[in-house]
Amino acid sequence: MVLLVLSLLTLAALLGLAMVVLGVRYHRGSAALARGHGGTALLAFSLLIVYLLRSPTDKLYNNAALLLFLGICGGAVLFMLRDGDKPPQMFVVALHALMAFGGLLLLAYGYFAG
Repeated sequence: MVLLVLSLLTLAALLGLAMVVLGVRYHRGSAALARGHGGTALLAFSLLIVYLLRSPTDKLYNNAALLLFLGICGGAVLFMLRDGDKPPQMFVVALHALMAFGGLLLLAYGYFAG
């Protein structure tokens, strides 16, 4: 199940990267990309929580879940503060991405090294 979560989070990261390129290069946003990015990340996070509740405790996975939760909270704030087709502030996007990507890296490290 962790491999599925990693795959979904990687897809969410790629959709997020597409949104960043769209915002920086073309100075506009995409509601469809934002919904796909957020929905994919929420699905992956939900599956991770189900896995954590059913399996023995792994500190790397727990820390990854915490970072992913913080990233999701940041993404929810960004989504709620959307202003039409304008891109959001890139500083806030960078904080959101760093937290979520940190969770993805911890999850990948725990899966492949453990």
